[in-house]
Amino acid sequence: MKQIIISVTFISVCFGGDKIANLFKDQIQQLPLEIQQKISKKGYSWKNISGKPSNRSMMDPSDLLGEWMHEDENATVWMTVGTDQSIMNFMQLNGLEPAEGGVDVTGTVSDTMNYMFAMAESYYGYDISMVVLSNNPFDIDEDYDDYDEDEIPDNLELPFLAFMHMSFFGYGETAFIVADTVNGEPVEYWYEINDSTDYLTIDSTTMRIDMSELTVSNDAGDSTYTISGSVWPGTIDLVADTPFEMPFLAQDFGPDPDDNESLYFQFFDDGTGYEISEVYDDYYYYEYTDTSEFEWSATDDSLTLIFSEYDDYYGYEYSDTISLAYAVENDTITIEAEFDFCDMMEDDYYYYYDSLDCFDMFEEDFGMTDIQDITIDFWMELSYVGPLAIAGEIALQPGQFKLHQAYPNPFNPTTTLKYEMGSAGPVSIDVFDVNGRKIRSLHTGIQTPGQHEVRWDAKNDNGRSMSSGVYLFKVNVNGKTHTAKTLLLK
Repeated sequence: MKQIIISVTFISVCFGGDKIANLFKDQIQQLPLEIQQKISKKGYSWKNISGKPSNRSMMDPSDLLGEWMHEDENATVWMTVGTDQSIMNFMQLNGLEPAEGGVDVTGTVSDTMNYMFAMAESYYGYDISMVVLSNNPFDIDEDYDDYDEDEIPDNLELPFLAFMHMSFFGYGETAFIVADTVNGEPVEYWYEINDSTDYLTIDSTTMRIDMSELTVSNDAGDSTYTISGSVWPGTIDLVADTPFEMPFLAQDFGPDPDDNESLYFQFFDDGTGYEISEVYDDYYYYEYTDTSEFEWSATDDSLTLIFSEYDDYYGYEYSDTISLAYAVENDTITIEAEFDFCDMMEDDYYYYYDSLDCFDMFEEDFGMTDIQDITIDFWMELSYVGPLAIAGEIALQPGQFKLHQAYPNPFNPTTTLKYEMGSAGPVSIDVFDVNGRKIRSLHTGIQTPGQHEVRWDAKNDNGRSMSSGVYLFKVNVNGKTHTAKTLLLK
């Protein structure tokens, strides 16, 4: 199972065309459940563990009051081992840096694929292997085949070449893709390969990939490519008791401004607050907000946030506490903390780490030994937006809108959704299931400024009672959509 978590993550992110996604989706669903669970991991949250604030100069907690907008943030993962050692270069092994050697492609277009990933493992007597090769790094986070002329990423090298192979239980699929532009328009050429294992060798110890004169052609026979060569990861020397960076493990915990996302924090003087995310949904093509309530307290150098959340799968409520150092200067808050990476992972992967220690997993996946510590250094910068009143006494400005979470949540048989209007305007409120199907229309019409609420009795428009599950309230106000999640339990 070596490297399988990271591999599928990179494949889905980097080579997200529908053909490839469907190819590997079908195979992944046939893998053992343990491996499927590792692949279908959820992302980390910056608020799901206790942090260790670093020392900062003394502040006045009242300086935190008001609304603050996310400006920038950074998270860096550091690992420390207890002995000097050499390991495979994980940046090269995961396609983030050019590896050693290269697999040459000659034909209608020619280039060298020197970005690689390789995995070869035996699982209860069954062989599982995966190979991904490309002439582009695997951190390109877009689907190249979705672009028109002006939207091809600047960091995508054309022609784009990708070779992908996966096999398990004696069955496999292989594809070779060429993407380029013709007369300024993107084109894609797709080749399915049936006998690639006759030409492909993976060394399960060194992760060296050897390709021996594999030839692919299109049906017309007027486009032929020969793929041949060897590529392998180099090594990294680790020094005992000296932290080294694991750059590809760190995730952005804040919004993506390129996707019109934003993040706000509101601190009220009664010790309550809101974390408000404004996100554009690329699938449904609408904007929505996601609001999380928290309690907060602060000393002259540290800030504590307590989020109460509900586990939709296991059906219980729990609290996440995070402690951060903070500093306020010139209408800017800087918050920072040191997180234990394994605590963070165990919170998200509890089903797996009952049987495998966090350090053991990294030793298995990356070949390092004697791990002493894995930490995340995190900081975030927020800019001041304006003052706020006590929660519950908020006077919204004209045009503003605030959506609260449904209560009770979970519920049976009814739940209430409350919201506030800053000025009169058209409002529509609908209920959807998690598959995007519309269940119920709750309100359509003009509403006046002030507080409002709407109740849902867990029935659809035909009066039929709905089954247990997660449902979404979608509130459209002046063309902008806000959402709230609720859980029906029977």
